[in-house]
Amino acid sequence: MDQHILFLINSKWTNPVLDRLLAILSCMDFWIPVIGLGAVILVVRYGPRGAACLCLCALAVLGNEELISQPLKQWTARARPHQSQEGVRRVDLAPAKPRILAGILPIQVSYSGPPNPEDTMRRSFPSSHTLNATTLGIVFALLFRSPVWLLIPLLMAWSRVYTGAHWPTDVLASLCIGTVFNGLLLAGAEWVWRNKIGRLRPDWLQRHPVLILALRPKPLPNQSSTGHP
Repeated sequence: MDQHILFLINSKWTNPVLDRLLAILSCMDFWIPVIGLGAVILVVRYGPRGAACLCLCALAVLGNEELISQPLKQWTARARPHQSQEGVRRVDLAPAKPRILAGILPIQVSYSGPPNPEDTMRRSFPSSHTLNATTLGIVFALLFRSPVWLLIPLLMAWSRVYTGAHWPTDVLASLCIGTVFNGLLLAGAEWVWRNKIGRLRPDWLQRHPVLILALRPKPLPNQSSTGHP
């Protein structure tokens, strides 16, 4: 089933427009300037709350990589589709510096050859791209109170299978793992914001009773029970 779905997404359900869009989405180097600009806007627009959310994203990405992705990659040593299957369609941006210029260059499409038993770089499970996209999707969906942001991890998962980098079960499991891990991390961060940081900087808590979770906060001592400042 995994192989069947892989070749449907990777080889059958394709077109040149998707090649470009999903290759761009799947290339993290392409998005570095966009992420940097977004971080600045987040801090300027939301002040201490935005800075806290930015730090939270960085912490979550670090946790995704060091606590989940790298240990599981080494433990499972699962071969990527293009390492274990012949004829997997590999879609990538052309080499360019700065990387963002690759978005307007011709897309590189190739097909994998016979499996190489000497290839030891088996790092298919889980998908780090999908884990980190899950972090951004959940954080932004809660911060901006819009489920539209949850499309980020779904599109990233699709792109990783489409470009031949991961198996469908890799990205599906990564979505589930990322949701649980980031959910626990966000709940913990919300508790720290209200019970620890709020005591040190009550002015921050007064301005932002909720860090990120879309929950109705308990009234602060100097607030009425019917509203917020």
